Amino acid sequence: MTSRIISAMLWRAMTLRCPHCGSRRILADWFHMKERCPRCGLNFEREEDDYYLGAYMVALFIMEGFFALGFLVVLIVTWPNPPWDLIQWGGAVLLLLGVLLAYPFSKTLWLAIDLIFRPVSSKELGWYKGDAAVESDEARR
Repeated sequence: MTSRIISAMLWRAMTLRCPHCGSRRILADWFHMKERCPRCGLNFEREEDDYYLGAYMVALFIMEGFFALGFLVVLIVTWPNPPWDLIQWGGAVLLLLGVLLAYPFSKTLWLAIDLIFRPVSSKELGWYKGDAAVESDEARR
């Protein structure tokens, strides 16, 4: 896969579009993705029950990085008397709000990362239906 394709997939994911085809309207609501892409038919869960555990890790890394950066900035700006209570409680509230805000982005980003390492197959897209050669190959497995 070329770097141009990889960057396009990551950009699509960060703009909440299907990383495979770029289709919009892949979210059912802020916390749920549709089962399949409305354009290409890609199964967003990629045939695994706990597929989005990776998305939780992406969200965790992103939000912890933002928290660490914000903590460092507040610490430097307010040194030698940092507001520890504000840092503690404000940081907790910002982390919670940040995770809720980043949730759909982490799901689409995780999908893009997975598609980079495991390219999509015709079986996932559902395009093989009616193709006797593919169906007989699936039956042999």
